[in-house]
Formats: sequence, structure tokens, C-alpha cells
Amino acid sequence: MSTESEIEQFKQNHPYPDHAGLTSLFRFSRATLPLDRFRLLFVEGKLYHSLPSQFNDPFECRPHFRWPETAEEVHKIRKHLISVARNEGKSRKEAEAIVAKGMAKAGFVRSIIHGAVSRTLGEVRVCSFTSSKENLLFWAHYADSHRGFCVEYDATRLPISYALKVRYSKKYPEVRYPAPNDARGLAPVLIKSKEWAYEEEFRTILVPEAHRQPKNDGTSLILSGNEIKNVYFGALMEEAHRKVLFDLINEGPFNPGVWQTRLSSSAFELQFELLANGDA
Repeated sequence: MSTESEIEQFKQNHPYPDHAGLTSLFRFSRATLPLDRFRLLFVEGKLYHSLPSQFNDPFECRPHFRWPETAEEVHKIRKHLISVARNEGKSRKEAEAIVAKGMAKAGFVRSIIHGAVSRTLGEVRVCSFTSSKENLLFWAHYADSHRGFCVEYDATRLPISYALKVRYSKKYPEVRYPAPNDARGLAPVLIKSKEWAYEEEFRTILVPEAHRQPKNDGTSLILSGNEIKNVYFGALMEEAHRKVLFDLINEGPFNPGVWQTRLSSSAFELQFELLANGDA
């Protein structure tokens, strides 16, 4: 498959929200103490991104590294390793000799590459969103059994519009080395087991030292003040927690609608009531 075809396939597998027909993305949170930690988001406008080691799925960002089977693929690896050695100050002759010696010990080289790939992916930071605020499993699992809250983000505005859709697959992801120098290199961070398909997940991704990334401080995306559209308090949120969050929202640069979620008395569904300023 040509590079152009691979890039087009990546776009189909991992569309941006607008290409998926979405104008909003939602993120659920527990209202855990101390609630003042949410000052980071609502007042400072920083959207925190987690490391893979903080996720609830231990398979995250741990793709299989398959040693290439064709001479062309092996040549690409050899060429890349020589370039790495040259960048470290080695002469071409020295670099070629070092790589040739290492390539003669395929197991050693595979181990080195696998370790480098694992470290790189382990340092990627991710923020996860979903496409609906009505998902009862999300309210139960990620919003502390309806005691937390949900934030609706404008998926038509940067940086949220840069979120990419996760693809769910039965096939375990494989990583390429060297990774493509474009969005395709993010594929291992965007593939999960089909068991998670109900999440309909989108992700914004921060890659350490990468170029052309949305503004960030290394751990969080920097929001400009117009990305948060609405905040939904869980049906069972404690009144004191609701008051603290309401005050933080009012203190910050955003001007979202604030809603109280209620349990329907006649169906397995949620109802949302817009709160007037100060009602919390």
C-alpha cells in the first residue's frame, strides 16, 4: 500500500469529530476531593492529559513490535539507525560499522528497538472523550455512580477539534519502526479491543517534543476560554460538591450552561435541567 493510501486509510479509521458528524465531545469525571484541583480546568483553562500508566486498561499503548520480513523494511531500519548514530556524533563509517554489528545480532537490535518504542509510547499523554452525555455506563464508571459530573466540549474549535476517533479491533496493534513522520505514527495510541467499543472514544494526544502540536504545558492542553459549552452535575452529586464546582466555573474564563441531571421516574434514562446562575 502506498503512503498516500495508508494516510487515507488512517483518516478513515481515526476521523476528527467533524468528519464523524459531531459538534460536541463529552468527558466524565469523579467529584473527588479536594475539589479545588478542578481549578486547573475551570479557572486556569488547562485540560490535563494522562500517561498510559494511569489508564484502567493495561493494554494501552503496548503494541506488538514485529520484526520486518522484507529486505526493503530491514533496509529502512538499518538506514534509520545509521541516521540516529550520525546524529549522536558518529562518522558515517563509524555509524555503519556500529549498525552492521548490531544488525548481525537481530535479537539484540529487536530488544533495543522494542525498548525505545515502549519508552516513547509510555510518555505520550492522552485525554479521552465520548460522543454522548446520556451513556448510563459512563455516569456509573467514570462519574462515580452519578456523583460526579460531565463536561461538554465544543468539538468544532481547536484544540478539541484535533481529537481523533479510537478504532476498536480484534487484532492486536503492531508498531512500525521507524514510525511514520505523520499522524499514522499515532495509530498504536488509537487502537483498543472491541470490548471497549461502547465507549465511542475520541482522544487528544500530546507527544513529548513533537512539532506542530496545539498549545500545551507538557501535561495539559491550554484552552482559550470558549471550548467548554456545558457542565452537567450528576443526579446524585453532593450539594456541597456542586457548590464548589459552581463557584469554580463562575470564577473562570468559560461561560458554559450548567445543568442538573435527574433520573427519570419512568424509564432508564436521564433528564437535564438548566440551572439559573446561583441555583447551585
